[in-house]
Formats: sequence, structure tokens, C-alpha cells
Amino acid sequence: MLTVNSLHKRWKHFVCQRRMYRLSISPSHCAKIIVPAKSVAANIAEVYPHLAERIEHINIGTFVEQDYVCFSRSSPLASLVAAHPIDNVGDFENLFNAVRHLIVEGYEFMMVVMGSGRAGRQLWKLLTALDLLQTVTIVPRLKPWRSVLAAGDIFIQPQPRTAFNPLLLEAMSVGAVVAASKGGVDDLIIEDRTAVVFDPNDELSIFSALQRLFDRREFARQIARNAQQYLRENHTVSKMISATLQTYSEASII
Repeated sequence: MLTVNSLHKRWKHFVCQRRMYRLSISPSHCAKIIVPAKSVAANIAEVYPHLAERIEHINIGTFVEQDYVCFSRSSPLASLVAAHPIDNVGDFENLFNAVRHLIVEGYEFMMVVMGSGRAGRQLWKLLTALDLLQTVTIVPRLKPWRSVLAAGDIFIQPQPRTAFNPLLLEAMSVGAVVAASKGGVDDLIIEDRTAVVFDPNDELSIFSALQRLFDRREFARQIARNAQQYLRENHTVSKMISATLQTYSEASII
């Protein structure tokens, strides 16, 4: 049994039954390939067309809160949470420029960037250059995730992700409104239904998406509620467990 949660152009190795193999997937060793998203399933089918029939798409389950956190607090100060690996400062430049533009326009908020990586020092330098140190705080990926994500009104995915993003799933489950870029493993991101979408390479696009959420708060709350309902219909823990057990049962007789 093999579980894959990301997109790949070339496979150098993979883990199957907790052992490391190289170069190829052996049909005799991997009876089923479990993936958490349609985009990953399509990618694996393209890379390994002879194993397409063995791919099983099983949505990752989560527990959805009854209430939503998006603009639900009495405080006028909004909270933004962005989560992304800090390996390339360029991934954040347009986002931080958009944040600075919002401040210039008079919007009041605080922002937390959750992540770590080799570009941490450069990111601090960028925040200093943009005079954002009083607004933006960088923290490592904290646990439990849900308590951190529940503190934000808006969850931002600044760049497309090539792997399924569990933080995006959890942000939706607690009722934060999502602003994200399309591309990669983006099955959860349905424009103007479960999220608002922006072009990560366009500062104005990011600014406009965030401004839209600030200015139209009932619209933002509705997007958050829509996302929660989508998860209730498609990402329940009970369905995930049932589908996983069924897949293991089928794999054992192949």
C-alpha cells in the first residue's frame, strides 16, 4: 500500500510499507495507491498510467466546528494567518507589498506568518524594509494547529502548493475565510465558493482579494460557512476511515 499526497514530475524514490524503493513502483508490492485529492490522482495516473486502476482517492477527514471564526469577534482589529514554507523570500514579496498597501489605505489588522525555512533572515529583512515589523509576526508551525488557525479571521495561502495542505483544510474547518492562489493541489479552493482567489505574482490581485474580504464582511462570512459545509459533505472522518478500511480490505485480496 502506498500513500501519495503531492504532485511529481519525476519519481526518485517513494515509501511503500515503510521501506525505501527507487526508480519505479512495483505492481507486485503496491496493490493500491491512496491519494487525498483528484489533482494528485490525475498526476499519478499520468506518471504511471499502467497503475491508474489502483489509485484510490480518499478525502482526508476533519471535524468541522459548528460556528465560524471569520469576523465573529467584537474586536475591530482583524487577524490574518498565512502559512507557507519560508524557503524563498520571493514567495512573500507580493503578499507583503499588498499588506503594506492595505495599511496605507487605512485598514487595521495584525498578521501571523506560520512557517520556517532557510530564508527566515531574508524575510525579516523584507519586513524591516517595508516597515511591517509592527504588523507581521513570524512564528514556527505551532501545535495544536487548530487553536492558532482559529485565532485568524482570514487564512492566506500565498503560493500554490504541490502537496496537500492540511493547514488549509483545518483553517476551513474552524471557519476562517480563505484567500489563496490556484494551482498545484488546489482541490479545496473553489473560487467564490470556498475561497477567494488571487494571482500570487500580482500584488494588486492579492490586495484586491484581501480588500474585498475586509470591505464585504458578510460575503467573507458566507465563504467561510460555504467551506465548512463543503467539508461536512466531502471530508468527514467517518467516510475517510470507512474508505481506508475498504481499500485495505481490497488490497489484501489482490
